[in-house]
Amino acid sequence: MSTRLVLASLLAALALPTYAQSPFQAPITDEWAQKQVQAYVDVWSTDAGVTAQSVETFYAPRAVYYGKSMSRAQILADKRRYVRAWPERRYRMVPGSVRVRCDAPREICRATGVMEWSRRSASGRRVAGASRMDFTLTRSSGGKIVRESAVTLR
Repeated sequence: MSTRLVLASLLAALALPTYAQSPFQAPITDEWAQKQVQAYVDVWSTDAGVTAQSVETFYAPRAVYYGKSMSRAQILADKRRYVRAWPERRYRMVPGSVRVRCDAPREICRATGVMEWSRRSASGRRVAGASRMDFTLTRSSGGKIVRESAVTLR
C-alpha cells in the first residue's frame, strides 16, 4: 500500500465523528446490553457520575431523550439540573427485570427493566419509587443510547 493511500486513510478516519470511530463493530448481544444498562445505573447513582465524559460514554451524539430529540450537551445540561434538584440519588435495577430484544441482524436493541430509586432534594425532601426504564442502543452509534424513556410505576 502506498504512503499516500495510508495517509489518506488515516486522515479520513480522523475526520469521522468519535462515535463512528468506535471499535464497537460486533452485533450487540443481550449480555452486553444488560451490562450497559447496569453500568448506566451505577454511574448515575453516584454524585460525581454526571459529567460530559459519562454522557459521551453512554449517549449517541443525538438521542430521543424522554420524547425530545436532544444533543449530548442538552442531555448533560438536563442531567445537571436534575442533580442540582436531587443531589442525593440511589438507583438499583431490580434483579432479573432487565430484558433485551434485538432485531434479527442485532443492529438495534431495546433494553427494558425496572429501576428502584430513592432521592433527597437539596431542601431535604425524600422520595422513593420504581420506574420502568426503556433504552434503545444501536450498533451504528457505537453501541450507545439513541432513545431513553421511563414510566414511573410507584
